[in-house]
Amino acid sequence: MLKKSLALMATMLLFGACSSKTVPLTHNLENKEGIYSIKQAKNIDMQELVDEVEHYPVIFVGDHHNTEKTHKFFEEFINELANKGYKINLANEWFTPSQDELLKEYTDDKFDTATFKQKVDWENFSKYKWENVALLYEAVKNNNGRLYGMNISKESRAKISLKEFDKMSQEEKDFYNNLDLDVTAHQQLIYPYLKHCDKMPKASEEPCLNRMYRVQVTWDTYMAQNAAKIAKDVIKTSKDKLLVFAGALHIEQDLGIPLRFARLSNLPFISISNQKIDKEADLKIDTNKADFVYIYEPVEEDKKSK
Repeated sequence: MLKKSLALMATMLLFGACSSKTVPLTHNLENKEGIYSIKQAKNIDMQELVDEVEHYPVIFVGDHHNTEKTHKFFEEFINELANKGYKINLANEWFTPSQDELLKEYTDDKFDTATFKQKVDWENFSKYKWENVALLYEAVKNNNGRLYGMNISKESRAKISLKEFDKMSQEEKDFYNNLDLDVTAHQQLIYPYLKHCDKMPKASEEPCLNRMYRVQVTWDTYMAQNAAKIAKDVIKTSKDKLLVFAGALHIEQDLGIPLRFARLSNLPFISISNQKIDKEADLKIDTNKADFVYIYEPVEEDKKSK
């Protein structure tokens, strides 16, 4: 009897130890360009992607900044949605709500894309290539859609980063006090990307990691709040779509903007992100990266711009 009990305990300890190990789950794929559906674990084409998003009024799209192919892919996606009769509304990370009137004038065809670039002062505003993002803005405009800004201003972001409470308006203080900095899964996603910050010039006595993470949460929260407001205004029929376009880390694993959006809106949403092919490594995609992933090999110009 004692031997049987000891054997049972040994078995329980063995399986208990095995089950405690966390093994990352990935889709291991060929280094091949295309659209991959994580939900279905298979490659799909553009028409299938458009069909898959039919019942989702809100689509979060993760951007790889300065990559030509990802922007061309998204341009095609916008055009195919429009061809299916959808009304396109694009909320964009690069603009703030204070620029909405300018964005409306552009989509109302009050001026062309070259003039639009001048009016937003792109060369001083962003280090990224205008010709890539212009593809998206023209696609929205040409399909009678609307552009919206959703990001926080640099001035407000700086106050939150440095905890300059004496310079904050009451609205900014309320926003700051409601930031949720305790989502542990989000911390695990973002912290590895902030390790470089201790090499940056010191801006305050506060540890750099804390300050930079607070800025990330500020971006996610502010953009989620505005995405929810825009969705409430523009989603009126089954043919209305809101595309929320931001950097991939704001979208992936539904931990940035999508998580905070879900606290404010019960509208169904779906996510699309990107995966760059590295010919020197196996292609592995996390099972919770996004609902759909555009897999691409960067062109030579993308490599030079980094």
